[in-house]
Amino acid sequence: MTSDDPAAEPPDGAVADGPDGEDPLAAVIDGGGPAADGSQPDSSGGADYGGPGAHWLARAGHLEYDRVLFFSDAIFAIAITLLALDLRVPIGRSFQAGHELRTAFPGIVSFAISFAVIGLFWLGHHSLFRYVIAIDRPLIMLNLLFLGTIAFLPFPTELLGLTSTKQAPAVIFYAACCSAAGLVETALWLYATRAGSELAGPSAARVRIPFLLRAARAPVIFLLSIPVALYSPRLATYMWILIFVTGVVIDRMSPPG
Repeated sequence: MTSDDPAAEPPDGAVADGPDGEDPLAAVIDGGGPAADGSQPDSSGGADYGGPGAHWLARAGHLEYDRVLFFSDAIFAIAITLLALDLRVPIGRSFQAGHELRTAFPGIVSFAISFAVIGLFWLGHHSLFRYVIAIDRPLIMLNLLFLGTIAFLPFPTELLGLTSTKQAPAVIFYAACCSAAGLVETALWLYATRAGSELAGPSAARVRIPFLLRAARAPVIFLLSIPVALYSPRLATYMWILIFVTGVVIDRMSPPG
């Protein structure tokens, strides 16, 4: 049965409103409304809000999560590249290659040290996010703080190279900067794997202590080298080798991850 009132019929090309006066196209545009089981569609691209007052979460496999990892890898790559930019061959004057190599040797040594240290931190960061399955805002902020310490390392590295690792202030400053990076990375792991956070997968519980020991060994050894540097800066730099030695020992004593 049709109505004789023209106002009751929609104009050509228009779609009539739904029974509650809502545009039926809006449900399609917004994600189709509730699913068959009553759950709401996820139109956030992977962000889960978890109800009022909950921290924003981005889960593994979604763009928000991947952007954090891509950004982190970019910072590591830039920091390592900046280390190499400090190594320059003089141009425009005659020089002796042997003399220039001897002059550049301290810088090469500091580059090798920082390359190994940054590489170690990258490996730890990579291993950490094998177990982290979701991120919230505090974890993102901790990660940014950690990346800030990594991005700053080229400066103490250059200072260390200019002093040939013989001056205590340069060695102490470098050890303090690396300690800061290690402490923040350790805080990342403790925060992500704390009870009830739901940021780490179930397998993280089995390796929580071994990973904590691996993450904490670098800042502990760097901090211990600071008082040694007051007596012998060169001996303090040799202490840093213990980071890799203790890493091997912890790996052998720990269950496979």
